[in-house]
Amino acid sequence: MDPWPDTDAPLPHADRTGLPTYGAGVTGSPSWLRRHGLDVARWVFLALVLVGAWWSLHDRGPQVLAALTETSPLGIAVGAVLVVLGLLATSVAWLRLLAGFGYSLPARPGRAVFFVGQLGKYIPGAVWSMGAHAQLAREHDVPRRVTVSTSLVFLGLNLATAALVVGAAALAGIWDAVVPLWAVTAGTAAGVVGLSPPVVNRVGTLLSARGGTLRLRYRDVGRLVLLMAFTWSCYAGLIVAIAPAPEPRLFPLAAAAFALAYAVGVLVVVAPAGVGAREVTLIALLAPVLGVSSATAVALLTRVLHSGGDLLLALVAFLHARGDSAGRPPPQYGGQGEHRGGAGRERGAPGPA
Repeated sequence: MDPWPDTDAPLPHADRTGLPTYGAGVTGSPSWLRRHGLDVARWVFLALVLVGAWWSLHDRGPQVLAALTETSPLGIAVGAVLVVLGLLATSVAWLRLLAGFGYSLPARPGRAVFFVGQLGKYIPGAVWSMGAHAQLAREHDVPRRVTVSTSLVFLGLNLATAALVVGAAALAGIWDAVVPLWAVTAGTAAGVVGLSPPVVNRVGTLLSARGGTLRLRYRDVGRLVLLMAFTWSCYAGLIVAIAPAPEPRLFPLAAAAFALAYAVGVLVVVAPAGVGAREVTLIALLAPVLGVSSATAVALLTRVLHSGGDLLLALVAFLHARGDSAGRPPPQYGGQGEHRGGAGRERGAPGPA
């Protein structure tokens, strides 16, 4: 049985509000659930995201306020900018991976798909953001299995580059690794192998379940690694900026600590956006240098700024994409044989240049 049914079936087009409607050529009168089910699902999704984001910090209010008052406004401002830059870099990486399958989304709709879909990570479980990406990209004629495969490869890209950051810091003696040296070496080697184009392409193609073929060249993977290096640098810069005494020597430790905390958060799949697990890891790794109190403040502010960045970029990307769609009439689709415009694709085309 095909686990991804109807992946190539035509969808209702989007009207000027960005919501689906049923155009010419569709026979019959759709039921209320069919006409409004997607709208209801979106509102439920948004409500769950907001509840998850609130729950991640609901019992830390006094600590968050104390951390905000004890941190310089300039440090918070610099940290917020760095978070936004890092998140924007991850969106570019995700869209490049999607293009590697032959589906290139325009910049604004592509960012809307990525950032709005990313809000699913605030719902407990590891599948909601991928499901949201798949549904949103499907409205641009991208098969669900390709989008899910893109998100899985993107997750692997994050974990592999995180392993390189942690391994480099441990092997260079920047910090005392909390795991044996052999495990650090093995993890670093696995990250290198996992980032090789033959491995990435093979895994991505298998994950797509015959939905598409991933074709990335060495220079494509190199650009993805550079994007992730920029991302980890931004997140390390965030920690330095909001530390009680910002010092450049803290940067390597901050990069490794955040990368390892991210990986731990991913492994704890029941925690929305790795809440709790990520903060505990950051505190444990930063406390020997900053002290427990300061490390706790840094970990909480990191969570606040990342959650704020996620919500802000999702809102801005959605409004931009909605504004673009409102400026032109919606396309009409008359029958099964008509191809829906949206993601530009050439079957068998190579990945991004």
